[in-house]
Amino acid sequence: MPKKFWLILLVPFSILLTILAHGNPAATERWFSMGFYRFWTETFGRLFGWIPFSVSQFLIILLPIGAVVYIGYTVWCLIAKKGKRKEYSLRFVANTACTLGILAILFTLGAGLNYGRLELSDSLGLDVRPSSTQELAALTEELVAEVNRLAPLVARNEHGHMVIAARSYTALSTQAREIFRNAGENIPLLRGYVPHSKPILYSHFMSRLRIAGVFSPFTLEAHVNVHMLDYHIPSTMLHELAHIRGIMREDEANFIAWLVGKDSGNYCFMYSSAMMALSYAANALFRANREEHSRIMAELHYYVRLDRHANWEYWQQFTGPLAEISQNVNDAYLRANRQEDGVQSYGRVVDLMLAYRRD
Repeated sequence: MPKKFWLILLVPFSILLTILAHGNPAATERWFSMGFYRFWTETFGRLFGWIPFSVSQFLIILLPIGAVVYIGYTVWCLIAKKGKRKEYSLRFVANTACTLGILAILFTLGAGLNYGRLELSDSLGLDVRPSSTQELAALTEELVAEVNRLAPLVARNEHGHMVIAARSYTALSTQAREIFRNAGENIPLLRGYVPHSKPILYSHFMSRLRIAGVFSPFTLEAHVNVHMLDYHIPSTMLHELAHIRGIMREDEANFIAWLVGKDSGNYCFMYSSAMMALSYAANALFRANREEHSRIMAELHYYVRLDRHANWEYWQQFTGPLAEISQNVNDAYLRANRQEDGVQSYGRVVDLMLAYRRD
């Protein structure tokens, strides 16, 4: 029996680790998220972080092609070399087992166990509890005031839409790294290696899937859809970098993006993160009290209205079956990792912002 067969044991081992992690959040936080995971990002993550292009994007393309070629080669060998069918069959099963085992342990160490760590509210001492409509309206009003203040301070094109002032994507990514590093001085959870976030090569296709950013737990790389509107990109960078630091729950990554962005001193990141936060808060207020929502949103600056309308128009062109399939897959992935709300979990960032505001 080929020795590679033993690597299939990494699959049940990974499942066992994940069960233990979710059953002991405090221990997971101390020993893995704030312990081994930091070593993992400093070594394995830094290895891929130094590479100027996205390794995972090429793997997504190359691995399926390689798998088809290998399966075709195996089938040909089974037909053409009848005397060695058992040998080729065992080799195929062994290689498949090896691949599954390696992928399972890489995902577990890169993301799976961090889903079981303490909730961010516990780590930061935030009192998350049901809030009144008045509190929600006050938060939304503050965010409206913030985006109104920042809207004239960011660069804009001839149509009045925000554009990124940085000379290049790399320059913007460097700014995001510095912002995150500075935030780590005050927030211990965020300390550690911060890589460049990398542009998605097939960003237009990602827009068709309604995906703004992607974190690869297999290579510890953060990716950003650069086809979407400019004002989305800075906050998406911060969101994906939060995943790099082991903040895997989507609402918590959104909260970190807002928290880090608003105190960055960089108008581009401040405006982008405030616009992201306003979107979630305004949606929550709309569901709670439409009259209050209309009153507060009527105060939006002209530039903010232009950006929000352009954003609505942009994403409207990507509705359809492909987008629905993508959302369903993402929803299933989040639920599989015990985010019971699925894609709705992104919106729980409002609860964290309200708790932060009370604190």
